[in-house]
Amino acid sequence: MSTVRIPRQQRSLETKKKIEKAALFLFSRKGIHGTNSKEIAQKAGVSTGSFYAYFKNKKQLLLEILETFLNQTYAVIWKDLGTYATDALTRDNVQSIITNVFAAYDIAPRFLSQTHALRYSDPDINRVYERERRREVEQIMALIEANKDRLRIRDPYAAAIIAHNTVEHAAHTAKFIGPEIEESRLIESLADIIYTFFSTRINTGSK
Repeated sequence: MSTVRIPRQQRSLETKKKIEKAALFLFSRKGIHGTNSKEIAQKAGVSTGSFYAYFKNKKQLLLEILETFLNQTYAVIWKDLGTYATDALTRDNVQSIITNVFAAYDIAPRFLSQTHALRYSDPDINRVYERERRREVEQIMALIEANKDRLRIRDPYAAAIIAHNTVEHAAHTAKFIGPEIEESRLIESLADIIYTFFSTRINTGSK
């Protein structure tokens, strides 16, 4: 069995990138199950042998593309984080993050919808998505903990999961099912709900 090549030279890196780009295009256009390695190699302008020199099979290629894609979405969602006073988040900061979540859904929407659907039948794809979900939740939890003295959230981890799931579900529904109202109104209302949830001090005294 041939060994998969780890590209080190510029030409090899470019060839691998061409294969990944071609695969993403075909996966989005024809579907993941409707695309084979021969078609990917042809679209990339390389031989089938070159394909297998860099990837063991289509599944390995898919998982690598998914990892790269999710890193891109993470970067888009949190791209403004360095401009915030993370220990004094404002409503505008919260809205900015939510806006970025909606924008991340537009990077490669057809690829996202297909791989997201496969989460429920493919353990490997689900594992990649779950790892990304944990990273997102941990980032949100870090923001909550940085503001815990003024927020007084009893359970930062649970609060982070609620915030993540709320925004993700709203964005997923708006992008893939179709919004009943303008996207901007959804984002505004989500910002109101989450900021109010985070900024309301809990009365720990007796009722």
